[in-house]
Order: sequence, then structure tokens, then C-alpha cells
Amino acid sequence: MDTDTGEVEEVRRTSYAFDGPHINVEIRRNRALASAASGLTDREYRVLSWYRYATEEAQGPVMMTGADIAKELGMSADALGRVVRTLKKNRLLVEAGGIGRTTFYRTTPHLAFIGSGYEHREAVKDWNPPELNVREPRDKRRSKKGEDGS
Repeated sequence: MDTDTGEVEEVRRTSYAFDGPHINVEIRRNRALASAASGLTDREYRVLSWYRYATEEAQGPVMMTGADIAKELGMSADALGRVVRTLKKNRLLVEAGGIGRTTFYRTTPHLAFIGSGYEHREAVKDWNPPELNVREPRDKRRSKKGEDGS
């Protein structure tokens, strides 16, 4: 309501709060992966997050080439390939089909899922939970001259 004129403006309402598909995420696992203790680099976590939100289809693969994904993420295809291999090895990304030499991936349903609770429960039965500790966290501090034994 406009307090000066007294006019009432109707607020547009929608039957649902989101415009388009949405996902359910497993909070504890995703928080553990975001922490430094997971050993994921910032780049690895960013790629994982991108895959989490890059599909709008229940359990569907991200149907893009590595070159196109790398371009969107601002990295080389080789760098993306290394990251994808790490995420796949730790069961954070899973293969979801392919065409020719191009393999498509999606995140494990243990991290994110599009669909009903029942469908989600059925989907996780087919996959082992992902590794939450990819590697020992790296010490990103630079050593001062002479501290590293040189």
C-alpha cells in the first residue's frame, strides 16, 4: 500500500517459490567438501559446484563437451580434465553416458538430486557415498627464503 495515496497495489503471487527446476542438496556432505579439511582445491570445488547446478533434468548428465565447459569456467580443457578425473576418482562426479569420445558427467545423488524424496532414496542405492577427504589439505603459505632448507 502506498502510504501517501492509500492505493493498494496487488503483489503478483506464484504457486511456487522458484522459477524452474531446483535441487535437493545433502547439507553435511556439501559443507564437509567446502571445508579446507576435504583437500579439494578451490578450482575443484568450483567445478563440482558447477556440475551440481548445470543440469535441469533429474539425474541427467551435463550434455556439454569438456571444451565448452572449460570455456564457461574460464580454464583450459586440460585443467578441467584433471579436475574431472580427481572428482570422478573420489565418486563426486559419476559418468552419465556419452557420445563418441565425449563422456558426460553429473554429480552423485549423495550430494545433490533433482526429483522427489522417494526417487532420491532409490537413486542413492545404486552409488557408494563419495569420498569426503580427497587429499591432505595443502599448506598454501609461501615459505620464506631459507625456511625450506635451501
